Amino acid sequence: MTPRPPAARDDASAGYFLDAAAELIDGMFDGGVRERPHRLRGIHFPAALEWMRVSDVVELAQERHGDGASEKAFRNRWPDRNTFVKAAIIHTMLYRDAPESNPALYVGKLPASVTAASLTDAVIELCDGLLKALQARPRSYLLHHIGPLLDQYPDLRAAIIKDIVGTREPWFEGYAALLGALQLNLRPGWTIERVGLALQAMLDGFLFRSRVQPEEMKEAGSTDASLFAETVICFILGVLDLDTSHKTTHTILDETAHTAQS
Repeated sequence: MTPRPPAARDDASAGYFLDAAAELIDGMFDGGVRERPHRLRGIHFPAALEWMRVSDVVELAQERHGDGASEKAFRNRWPDRNTFVKAAIIHTMLYRDAPESNPALYVGKLPASVTAASLTDAVIELCDGLLKALQARPRSYLLHHIGPLLDQYPDLRAAIIKDIVGTREPWFEGYAALLGALQLNLRPGWTIERVGLALQAMLDGFLFRSRVQPEEMKEAGSTDASLFAETVICFILGVLDLDTSHKTTHTILDETAHTAQS
C-alpha cells in the first residue's frame, strides 16, 4: 500500500491554520482584553513568562539557601504565581540581586568626558562600554520580551515606568552638566529630556538588533567604534548648535538640500 503523501502546507486548508495562528499572535499583543484569545485572558502577568513555575523557583532557592526557602515560606509571602511573577520582574529589572552590576551606573562616567583629551573617544568608550555591559546581562532583554504586553497590566506598567523615570534623571543631569561644562547648546526644539529619550530609544533598538543580527551588527561597526557609538556621534552632531546659527535641524536639512540642487 502506497503511503499517503503529506498534506500540503501551502494550500487553502493550511492557510486557515496559519491565519488562525497569526490572529492569536496579534491577540497576545492586543491591549484590549476582550480581543485577546480566551487562553490568555486568565493570565494576570505577561504571558511571555508563563513558563515560570513556583516549584522551579522554590527548588532553585532551596539549592542556594537551604530550608529557609521552603514552599511554605514562599506561600506566606505570595499567595499566587501572578503576584510573584510581577514582583520578580521589578526585582530583576532593578538589579536588586546584584546592584553593583546595574548598567545604569555607567552614568558615573559622564563627568570624565569633560576633561578627556578626545571627546569622541570618551563618547565611544561610554557607548560601547554600556552596550557591551547590557549585552552581557541576559536580563537586559526582559523589557523587549514583555514590553509589547504591558498595556494589559497597568500596575506592572506603572511600576516599570517609575523605575525608568528614576534611573534616567541622573543621565539628564549628566547631559546638562556636560553641555554646560563644554559651553555647548542644543538646536531649537531640542531639550535635554528629548535628547535623553532619543538616546535611550537608540540604545534599546541597538540592543535588540544586536541579539537578532549579532554578526551583521558587528561587521557594520568601524575599527574604532560600534555602529551604536558611531550613530550616537552623528546624532550629537545633528542636535548641537555648533555653528551658533540657532537654526532647527529641519531648516538646516532643507537649506543644505536646496544648496545642493542649485
